[in-house]
Amino acid sequence: MKLSEDQLKDKHGSVSQQLQKQLYQKDKILNEYVDAHGKLEMFFAQVCDTLQSFPSPETLYEPIANITVDSECQAVMHISDTHMGSVQDADEIEGFNEYNPDICESRCMDYAKKTVEWVQLHRLAYNIPKLSILVTGDLLSGDIHLELTATNAFPTPVQVVVSGNLLARQIAYVAPHFESVDVHFLVADNHSRLTKKPQAKEEGYNSLNYVVGMIAKCYLKDVRNVNFNIYPQYEKVVKVLNRNYLIMHGHNIRGWMGIPWYSIERKIAKEATARMGLMLDEYFARRNEIGFHKLVMGHFHTPMDHPLYTCSGSVQGTDAYDHKDGRYAKPSQSAWMVHPKWGEFDKINFIL
Repeated sequence: MKLSEDQLKDKHGSVSQQLQKQLYQKDKILNEYVDAHGKLEMFFAQVCDTLQSFPSPETLYEPIANITVDSECQAVMHISDTHMGSVQDADEIEGFNEYNPDICESRCMDYAKKTVEWVQLHRLAYNIPKLSILVTGDLLSGDIHLELTATNAFPTPVQVVVSGNLLARQIAYVAPHFESVDVHFLVADNHSRLTKKPQAKEEGYNSLNYVVGMIAKCYLKDVRNVNFNIYPQYEKVVKVLNRNYLIMHGHNIRGWMGIPWYSIERKIAKEATARMGLMLDEYFARRNEIGFHKLVMGHFHTPMDHPLYTCSGSVQGTDAYDHKDGRYAKPSQSAWMVHPKWGEFDKINFIL
């Protein structure tokens, strides 16, 4: 039946009103979302104002004269899988390992000390004024499994505070030995998540690791030569000299039977393919920022190195979950040098 002009106006008028109502509701949700993020940033600003930051330490860095190589190299620390708060009784795993917050702190500071000594040794031949620190997650034990909730040394809020302080102390220890330090703190991981299963959108904000990063940054705000970058996202390309590293935790790389070699290779291939088109697009302004030379991750608790990817060990080392499946990995953290022409060299896995 053909509608009259008045009937058409009434029909379309009601549709228009309904659409306007939906737009209003969406705008309201968006405004509440923006307001919530603003309150979060304001909260951290207040925390930083009340937190007693570390004083800027006395500079110990002095360029070494008569070095063999004039090219400026850069040192890299890779901090990952600290699992602060986790407890592992040695008797439970036949003495293969023991872990608790005191051991965690000792190993983390041992790593910082060894890195400084390792860099000083290289300075007999290389000019190394700067340090980059790549932080790739799982700095706390969390409570994503019932057994962790039952066996952790203390609840997750305490883990967050202690983890932030410990990371800041590591950085404050190494900072005086360099002209400048760039910290690249990637948030998204699995042990600090606040959801039952890993999420995609807002994964970097809906995470206790975000709070860890903010606390560490607040502690270091007066350390003048530290530039602390927080990336509340799953992955991020960061630059060290002329090398681009794609940093991530690695928890979305699927695998079984140990290190998932095929899954890692497939992840790199997918990332390269996805970014290649944008890099070739002359209208994409950031095309030089999304390509990467190497993927840097943690998560698998086993140090490994490949021309296309590198993985850190864990501070925790073997636990009952590993022991049950016959896996053993010594507690370790990695470091390496970057040369402006030759790329990475002399990667070392410090046994802690």
